[in-house]
Amino acid sequence: RSQMQHLLGELAKYNYIERHRSEESTMTVTDLFWAHPTSLDLFRSFPRILIMDCTYKTNRYRLPLLEIVGVTSTEMTFSVAFAYLQYERVDNYAWVLATLRDVMDGFVVPTVIVTDRELALMNAIQKIFPSARHLLCRWHISKNVLTKCKKMFETQQKWEKFNHEWNSVVYSSSEIQYEERLKSLLKEFSSYPDAVKYVMDTWLVPYKDKFVAAWTDTCMHCGNVTTNR
Repeated sequence: RSQMQHLLGELAKYNYIERHRSEESTMTVTDLFWAHPTSLDLFRSFPRILIMDCTYKTNRYRLPLLEIVGVTSTEMTFSVAFAYLQYERVDNYAWVLATLRDVMDGFVVPTVIVTDRELALMNAIQKIFPSARHLLCRWHISKNVLTKCKKMFETQQKWEKFNHEWNSVVYSSSEIQYEERLKSLLKEFSSYPDAVKYVMDTWLVPYKDKFVAAWTDTCMHCGNVTTNR
């Protein structure tokens, strides 16, 4: 048997629910989805929150592996489903999410989905689960701000002050508090226009409702504001 035949055989042997797509001309598998019935039972019991993240370059075929996990009422993490993708495109992600929706008979729909800023995945979520509230991982955002902005400050002290102000904006508990803290940040660091422009244009203007507490806390996310459970 080929490696793919063996894999599909193992999934069948252990009763996994499996779906795949393949190229018609060559019958080469392009996308592969699998989930265990026990995982889907857990998802039926705890359907509120889904966390999705792709791991890259961790297998010999260099295929992205999408992992979808849920959270129980006792804050335990459980795997819902996995998928190998041919490409990180909207079509591939949409196929995985639609497959998950279909194996759940369309009755179980997540209320909150947390991801990092993977644009293709974000578009697929909007397409397949339009009623779900989509949040962006604060940890990934914080890491991006660190990578992009720290080098713009001459001293560690100035960077730490900027980072503190930035975090105070992210954790603003109301829209009024957000506006006040943002105004303070813009005034305090007007001499660092590149840093201000980055956080404004890349994060706050397009996505503030997906990670700033004043907006995210209007839905019940049970504290799940990052993808790194």
